[in-house]
Amino acid sequence: MLKDDMAIHAGIPEKAVKAALQKLSEGEGDVTWDFGKARTGRPIKVYFEAETMPQIHSAKRRLEQLLTEAGFDLYP
Repeated sequence: MLKDDMAIHAGIPEKAVKAALQKLSEGEGDVTWDFGKARTGRPIKVYFEAETMPQIHSAKRRLEQLLTEAGFDLYP
């Protein structure tokens, strides 16, 4: 299994990230994810795990897309 992480800036609520990850789980069954310890004012770390890197990259792009569609600016 391969692992990779993603940092999402603190301006996006953790609740919104979790909701997007739930939607992601419905479509990306081969990729698992977990949260790092969340601290106020610090980026949210999401850890992905999958068999191949293209699966992880696809999951990251989909997460970005879901958050953008929800109205959050990932790159302020």
